[in-house]
Amino acid sequence: MLLTGLVLIFSPFVFSLEPSAKTKAERSQHNIADLASGDFLIEPFERDDRGESVVIIIKDWDSTIYTHMAPTVNGNVAMPDDRWWWLNSRYHCSSFGPESLANGKIKQSGFIKCHDANAPQWREDSWTWPYNGQSKVSWMGNMFSPAHEIKGSHLYINL
Repeated sequence: MLLTGLVLIFSPFVFSLEPSAKTKAERSQHNIADLASGDFLIEPFERDDRGESVVIIIKDWDSTIYTHMAPTVNGNVAMPDDRWWWLNSRYHCSSFGPESLANGKIKQSGFIKCHDANAPQWREDSWTWPYNGQSKVSWMGNMFSPAHEIKGSHLYINL
């Protein structure tokens, strides 16, 4: 009886944790209908309240979908000093994304990194993340990987 009463009392609270219909409708959405295994997309994040940033969507060879976000300054990815989203980045990468083959597909077991020819060489290891976004070095931050939801041919960023 006590358990039933607790469930009834807390049910409205638990259900209120679900985002509202308006919030869900305003999520950044990305068409992934043509995203096959080994493909990736880099698109602007479609909400003004998150600042200038891009969404990186990778469909790995095993069909796992990874979603990451990176801050940008004038269209270039603001590379982290040790953590992402610090807007005092000293280097802005103009060619950031997964390693890819000549056919545009991602490399198997490749990495996400800055591909600029003039990127600082001493940062090469620390500015390299596997497709899952986990940092290779302990002192560098992981990529920001927000939860996402797939409905039909669209991927929605849950922010």
